[in-house]
Amino acid sequence: MGRCLEAKGAKFVSPLLPDSEDYFVLKPMHSAFFMTPLEVLLQHLQVETLILTGLTSNSCITVTAHDANMRGFELCVPPDCSCARNAQEHTRALKQLEAMAGANLTRSTSLSLPDLIHGAQLSQRKY
Repeated sequence: MGRCLEAKGAKFVSPLLPDSEDYFVLKPMHSAFFMTPLEVLLQHLQVETLILTGLTSNSCITVTAHDANMRGFELCVPPDCSCARNAQEHTRALKQLEAMAGANLTRSTSLSLPDLIHGAQLSQRKY
């Protein structure tokens, strides 16, 4: 992260810096669950809902979402917090995640932590 703090994106990166209470799970492959302690950590923290973001919607996010779904987690994949090689691949991946993994596709600007905690219906998706 040091280089990021020296670049033009420093204003974006600074608020994302981890603190002493943050957890780290190194992900060796596409799924965040494959050969990692993530499932044990999430159970320990009594997590029920995951918000998946990052690169790419049609690869790592898809594989992680299916693994999370098989483990009984509720899923939210904000379409504005991931991407693919092109818009068509991204849209196709999001539709598949919604249909096959039960992912909620609420945009990040419409996410509400209390709604996620209490399982309330989130606003309409747009991808």
